[in-house]
Amino acid sequence: MQETDPAQWLSCLQIARSIMIAVDRKSSLRNQPDAGLSVEVIEVLQTAAYQDPDGGGEVDIALWCERQWATEMQRSPDSYTALQGLGNAWLLKSQKTLARIQREESSSSSDTNSSPESRIRIRRRDQDCQDLARISSPDYVEARGTLRPALDLFDRAIQVADVQESTSGGLLSLTAQAYISFANVSHPQTNEQYYQKALQVLRRAGQIQGYQIEPHLQQFLDDNLQFID
Repeated sequence: MQETDPAQWLSCLQIARSIMIAVDRKSSLRNQPDAGLSVEVIEVLQTAAYQDPDGGGEVDIALWCERQWATEMQRSPDSYTALQGLGNAWLLKSQKTLARIQREESSSSSDTNSSPESRIRIRRRDQDCQDLARISSPDYVEARGTLRPALDLFDRAIQVADVQESTSGGLLSLTAQAYISFANVSHPQTNEQYYQKALQVLRRAGQIQGYQIEPHLQQFLDDNLQFID
């Protein structure tokens, strides 16, 4: 949930929507997308849209940002920033379903950790046998449906950024989060490959000078280094 004062937060959302209206009006007058809209503006508005990702965010702002990323990708197919931004949009969109899954698991299991780290735990084989029914449930199917585009977009963003020698720790960490989440809602016979991918990109992020991996991701990496192929 947002920690900002409610009145201040409403004011921020009003400003965000005013920016959206101004950009759309300018594009309409030109009869073409606004070529001057910076990716930083889209990033800021997307962050505002998902200040409460577990609650689903501000849908109108989120969808507007998705359209802007898609437009940016059409304008610049080699923009790893646009690929990352749209991938992050899908990752953020999945958080409401992932949070619902987490709440249900917490209420049905006395040993389930409710901390953020519990979302990235590796399920063992014996646990997987018990989870097969839930993996086929609507929430799990929905989560995979929103996370799959995030994986594809992040992978493409890394490929493009690698060519341009601009791959950032932030991009790699977002990619790892998406793969961990996807593994947690996938079939036990296939999820290991997604955990492996998450560990590989996290290890790479940790090798970037000056970049510090978020604590819960660093813990995940430290606890599972022996599983990296």
